[in-house]
Amino acid sequence: MEVAYNNTGFTSMNEPKAKVITITSGKGGVGKSSTATNLALSLAALDKKVCVFDADASLANINILLGIQPTHTLQHLLNGEKELKDIIIDGPRGLKIVPGATGIAEYAHLSDEQKEILLTALDKLQKDFDYLIIDTAAGIGDDVLDFIKASQFSIIIITPEPTSLTDSFSLLKALKRSNYNRTSYVLVNMALDFDNSQAIYKRFESAVKKYIDANIAYLGYIQVDETMISSVSLQCPAVLLSPDSVASNCFKNLATGLNKDIENSPIDSFADFWRQQGSIVGITVKKPTEAANNVFINKAQSTELPIPHATTPIDFQQALEVCIKHLSSSEVTEEDSATFLDAIAPFQAVKAKDTAESSSTSSASSVREFYKYLEQHSFPKNDIREVVSTLEQVYFERHGESLNSIDSTTLKLFSQFSGSEDDLRYVNEQLSNNFQRLFDKPLHNIIEETQHLCSSDDFQQQEFDTLLTELLSSYQQRFATHFKTAADAHLDSAKEEISTLQKQVSDTNKELSSTTNLLTEKTLLIEKIQALFPKS
Repeated sequence: MEVAYNNTGFTSMNEPKAKVITITSGKGGVGKSSTATNLALSLAALDKKVCVFDADASLANINILLGIQPTHTLQHLLNGEKELKDIIIDGPRGLKIVPGATGIAEYAHLSDEQKEILLTALDKLQKDFDYLIIDTAAGIGDDVLDFIKASQFSIIIITPEPTSLTDSFSLLKALKRSNYNRTSYVLVNMALDFDNSQAIYKRFESAVKKYIDANIAYLGYIQVDETMISSVSLQCPAVLLSPDSVASNCFKNLATGLNKDIENSPIDSFADFWRQQGSIVGITVKKPTEAANNVFINKAQSTELPIPHATTPIDFQQALEVCIKHLSSSEVTEEDSATFLDAIAPFQAVKAKDTAESSSTSSASSVREFYKYLEQHSFPKNDIREVVSTLEQVYFERHGESLNSIDSTTLKLFSQFSGSEDDLRYVNEQLSNNFQRLFDKPLHNIIEETQHLCSSDDFQQQEFDTLLTELLSSYQQRFATHFKTAADAHLDSAKEEISTLQKQVSDTNKELSSTTNLLTEKTLLIEKIQALFPKS
């Protein structure tokens, strides 16, 4: 792999240690944040110190995927309210998360003091960790481009969806225009298998090489898997939810290969990019005029690519090449996109109508033919699994919900779970936290569950005694006093009664002693009086 940014002309205040990996995409919904989270956890499983920097401030997907709610964000650090150690969140497997990165997106508007705070924090992060994973926002904004240019390694996520490819194409074009000439590594998400990912990448690479001439390389693929869908709804990353799933194995292989390839690569300071940016002032970039941008409305004005006359035959492939050429040579505004979509809408409507009419008459027979085909061709296990996974993914993307209910999916995942004890505890903790957040009450009723446990035939007297001992010890530590049962209350009452009786006995003994002494004195007095009388 190549280093994406060379800052040898700058000296950071701390010797950098972490390799900085930026994960980005041309559009949202391609699994960018999920990839960042699962890759970070997979690197952490290799005994690496990993920190995820959530640079997508508008969505904060890392927090959602991990089921955590940060109390403080980067903004508190920039305002001087908190230190870096106060805003970092602990995640599973020793992972650390820095929430909210609006400070970098608005770097040019920060005060000198805030810039120094930010750069010092970035230096410390890169010094304290082995890997710093940056999860950027989607798109081609200046902040996204700056993150890519500042990082050592950039990973662009693409999927088989056509819009993902075109938007990533636009991202690479924007990087090329900003004089970025390093290699971007492409990860194919939601692929059926290795061969399918290769076909998707080759198609993407062909267009990039032909129209942009940007440097890209195939990094790997993540196979389509229902675990990825369930992990989002359960707010538990796939590598923890189902460690042996196909997607988890893909992330494991990706982390192992990535760590091996870049382990001995030179390391640059991530913060020095912004130090360099801050030293360049007074330079503005002239943007193309609106007329030059409007490639769909002002097509006749283009001299580089004339549009054929209406009577000139042109096939779809030629039209496609013309469109791609325009995209590679001009910016496309939202107005341009809306105009183009309006222009092709009638054709889409006709196609949708024809499809609806045909499906209404042949859907049932198509299903039967599909079953018949599977039976006749004796589909092997792996092929059937791929078909099922693909259909589930298509259903999810089209209808916005999982094909299976959350309870059936969860039960299936737990029945196949073979991860570590810590991973399973984390999954259970996330389920409990989600229940508390949704219904504002704990998932478990401690009293009912303890009673149920104690009434079980498997719960022996020795275990019962141990439980009581532990509970009594915990009670004493928590409240600094012994727990008092009803018997203890009766005992205290009896002690008070005994104390009262003992006092009464003492008082009675004192009275008896006094009476005895008085009687003795009287007896002696009588004896003295009798001695005075003459004896008869």
